[in-house]
Amino acid sequence: MNAVTLAAFVIVARLISTTEMGIWTVLTLVTATCITFATWFPQAITKYVAENTSRGLKTEAAGTFYQALRASMIIYLPVVVVIYFGAPFLSSRLIGEASYAPLFRVVALDTFFFGGIIPLAVAALLGLRMFREAAVVGLVVQGILRQILIVSFLLLMKNFVGLVIGWLLSDMAAAVVYLIIIIRVLGWPRFSFPLIKLIRYYLPLEIQQIVGYAATWFDRAILLLFVSLATLGIYNAASTAFSVLLAVSGGIVSMLFPLLSSIENKVAGVQFRDAIRSATRYACLTLTPLDFGVLATAKPAIDLFLGKAYLGGTVPLMVLCAIDGVTAFATAFGPALLALEETKEFTLIFSVDVAVSIGIGYLIIPHLGIIGAAFARALAVCAAQVLFLLILRRKITLHIDFSIVAKTLMAGATMAVVLLAAQHVYYSKFLLPAYVIIGGVVYLATLRLLKAVDVADLDLMRQILGTRLLRIGGILSWILLPANLHSNFSRTPLQGNDTTAVQSFRLCPQCESSQPSTNRFCDDCGKEL
Repeated sequence: MNAVTLAAFVIVARLISTTEMGIWTVLTLVTATCITFATWFPQAITKYVAENTSRGLKTEAAGTFYQALRASMIIYLPVVVVIYFGAPFLSSRLIGEASYAPLFRVVALDTFFFGGIIPLAVAALLGLRMFREAAVVGLVVQGILRQILIVSFLLLMKNFVGLVIGWLLSDMAAAVVYLIIIIRVLGWPRFSFPLIKLIRYYLPLEIQQIVGYAATWFDRAILLLFVSLATLGIYNAASTAFSVLLAVSGGIVSMLFPLLSSIENKVAGVQFRDAIRSATRYACLTLTPLDFGVLATAKPAIDLFLGKAYLGGTVPLMVLCAIDGVTAFATAFGPALLALEETKEFTLIFSVDVAVSIGIGYLIIPHLGIIGAAFARALAVCAAQVLFLLILRRKITLHIDFSIVAKTLMAGATMAVVLLAAQHVYYSKFLLPAYVIIGGVVYLATLRLLKAVDVADLDLMRQILGTRLLRIGGILSWILLPANLHSNFSRTPLQGNDTTAVQSFRLCPQCESSQPSTNRFCDDCGKEL
């Protein structure tokens, strides 16, 4: 769904001006604000629907959803009325012209479906464990159909109103389909579940949602006060490109949280400490090359996909990628705090971090514009990771693999320098695939020279890839490992999906490289294991 949305974003960016991209950003900000403050109960619905259905209490499960849905509709009705009738005021204050009021009226109707119904319906499907249905409807209706409608109406109407009409029609269709599926499973509406129970469960989560909203949107909200809509649109394009990288790190976080949560004796346990250390390695090896690769190819990528009008977003995108690449090793710290059930500290860190970043952003954005916004957002990312590190070190004995952090940063920086030099010698946006290939080769070659990757890393990767992609693991082992280790690695049979095979390796106490447990001496430094 993210891939479809990103592809459509590239197409839409070619069909609209940078000023209209800024208007799109304003409308999206309005929608996000409504969802943050008016969309309640999704997590509560998932919890209580799953809990009641597992006990065979279908009536209570149905009551949970319909009670929350009724409350959500009641909350959203005044929101829709205020935005609809206040459209001229919002248009003149946020965009500068009252003539864009029809856009806000359509958005007002759309928020009722997009914020008031769809999140709750998806939460109910997750609680019912109907993951396939939720995924298919989301991809087909909210993904493919939504983007087709947006592009089609933009082309047919030759007016920006076509974009928001595409939003409204696709969200109406998605809401109807979701509700039909839920009614078939849970039956017709009933309201037996106590609403106060839903409120008590969700209220603390609402605070965290507000903090997350501020962290995501504060830079663009401040920019709206000081720069033109065209400049805001350029920055939004760079921010959207950066969100692709955040989706990758978000996927790693989603994987690490349940893994770390399942480990017992977290405070004093060696397994929990080693899991964080391993996660540090794999976050560096995965995220650092992506961040530095996008940093080095930001200009040709924006030029090729979005057009020359958006080249002003090159430096902000590079700033965001640089900070994210430097802090990639800390990706596991947030999930580790949550696994330790330090939810108050987690929320407090984000709250303080966002408050400070907003203050700094308000000071520098009037002078530096979108570059200042990028620095303010980057500061929020960096400060949060530092605070996570400081608090986590107070809770457990934390061992960070600083060797892999330094080596991947060196490899990423080398790759970026080579690519930027290549573009300085000869630049063409159509050479973007060649730049990507060159960057990949330089990064892997630098990792080989620095001896950054060991057998355990590639063994885990080979198990994740499975038998169908086994040749990729062999190629990477040939590139990244010395000849003797590659020979041993290639002869080791793949043990299906049995991840315990990774545990057949242990760390050398001298050089901290991973060695097969059958070795008596370390292959790298020769110390007895």
